[in-house]
Amino acid sequence: MLSIENMVAGYGKAQVIHGIDLEVRSGEIVALVGPNGAGKTTTIRCITGEIRPVKGSVRYDGANIADIPPHRVASAGIGCAREGRNIFGNLTVYENLAMGGYVIRGHLKLRERMAWVYDLFPRLKERTGQLAESLSGGEQQMLAIGMAVMNEPGLLLLDEPSLGLAPVVVDQIYEKIAEICREGASILLVEQDVGLALDISRRAYVMESGQIRISGPSDELGKDPYIIDTYLGAR
Repeated sequence: MLSIENMVAGYGKAQVIHGIDLEVRSGEIVALVGPNGAGKTTTIRCITGEIRPVKGSVRYDGANIADIPPHRVASAGIGCAREGRNIFGNLTVYENLAMGGYVIRGHLKLRERMAWVYDLFPRLKERTGQLAESLSGGEQQMLAIGMAVMNEPGLLLLDEPSLGLAPVVVDQIYEKIAEICREGASILLVEQDVGLALDISRRAYVMESGQIRISGPSDELGKDPYIIDTYLGAR
């Protein structure tokens, strides 16, 4: 579904990504983990079209999307819940979800997707008329993910969905992420919490200093001495 080959990218003259390869297959959750500043978010921005890679390809369903603008990436079937949530605080929950479904044609389809999101996150339905800025952190994260899935994406990008949330809320969010995958979306999950990401994903890539240090099935990486010593400790 998603294939990145030999991608090089950065900001101006500062190269951040140094020739990475990454793949997300249909129906799986793949984790991209590593320390802060490793290049994980830059990788996401290359997929969404916010940054144009200097070299290499980004393919979605076989088509190279590295040179198309973000709105066309979204229309192609890629949804993204970015780090920091990026919701519209001065709009209601309903209005935020409607904004997330801006490429949907037809009021009936929009209502169907809205109903699906409300079934996924009943708390959002309870707060449909409430301003997004008044929601709790966990509710705002639910809203960010809800906006990202309004267009029924084939590929969902999640950038640090656990950031700043209490453990009990993180568990709730991750249960919903698994449910979204079961409903048919493939997911690329970016996380600093390596243990959490390995628990939910099928495969994982560990990024350090803009390069893929190690990759493989998540259950195997969870037993790797380097991963245990560097990221998991006494978990």
